[in-house]
Amino acid sequence: MQRMTSWLWVVLAGAALQLSSLTTDYFIFEGEAQSAWMGLPTTAELVLFCGLAALVMVGLTMAARCPVSGPATGRIIATVGLIAALQLAYRVIAPPFGSVTPEHVSSFTNTCLFLCLPSQALPADPQPGMWMAIAGSAAIAIGGFLHSIAPAAKAIPARPWTASTQAGLTPWLSLAALGAIGQLLFGFTWFTFYRTIGKSGEHSWSGWLPMPHTASWTFAITLAIVLLAWSAARRRAPLNSSDLGALIAFLAFTSAARIGFRIIDSPFGPTSNVEIGPAAYLSFLSGLLAVVAGAIQAASFRAKGTRG
Repeated sequence: MQRMTSWLWVVLAGAALQLSSLTTDYFIFEGEAQSAWMGLPTTAELVLFCGLAALVMVGLTMAARCPVSGPATGRIIATVGLIAALQLAYRVIAPPFGSVTPEHVSSFTNTCLFLCLPSQALPADPQPGMWMAIAGSAAIAIGGFLHSIAPAAKAIPARPWTASTQAGLTPWLSLAALGAIGQLLFGFTWFTFYRTIGKSGEHSWSGWLPMPHTASWTFAITLAIVLLAWSAARRRAPLNSSDLGALIAFLAFTSAARIGFRIIDSPFGPTSNVEIGPAAYLSFLSGLLAVVAGAIQAASFRAKGTRG
């Protein structure tokens, strides 16, 4: 507790407010309540990430295990809080309802679910959950910033998580990072994941729009794998080479399995006429590449009789 400034308690209160808001309604649209998860799936995941990140950073500070210094901890907390607050404020003026989707192509860049001008969005009434999330995000941002400039925070040293042995960036880690990027690029940007055929004709879909939760998870896994490979390249990896490969293989497996599940079971329902686009298979195979590369990295270092 000696490492806790009063501003970190403000951060904890903000995180609690954020996470509590996820159990409430954020909007009323056309007379129906819209929860955070159904109305704003990507924003809800950002709020969840912000709250959990704040809790983890404060917890590590309390345990004297934070890999960055006290001021840096405050800046990180403030940044994630500010990003969440800005996204939520944007959603108040541009609710995620309404669409400017072109006739035959739907990707994450052409729908109000992700980004559009306020004039293109349909009106909706913000509910208490939205204001709770904004207040919590603001508390995290303000508390983190004030902690970063507090004199007590400057006395908190960094405790880096760095493995004692480092092998650098191996070819297998490079392939794992490439596969992680490929699963996000092919599956959840502008490439065709699904193709639906209905009365209005054929319609192509990016994976991000019909399955936002899978997209957000894949994005998080991709970012984690790339950061782990980057830390290995700088010889500052938090784990030895064998365990690092095993962790990457596990992370990649979770996202690849989710993508594979959505290839088998589309979110459009069993009665829809849905074709799987080639990008879906490329995304899945890219995820498998990351899994295999991570597993080989782990196995090869164990076979050499060294964990570094």
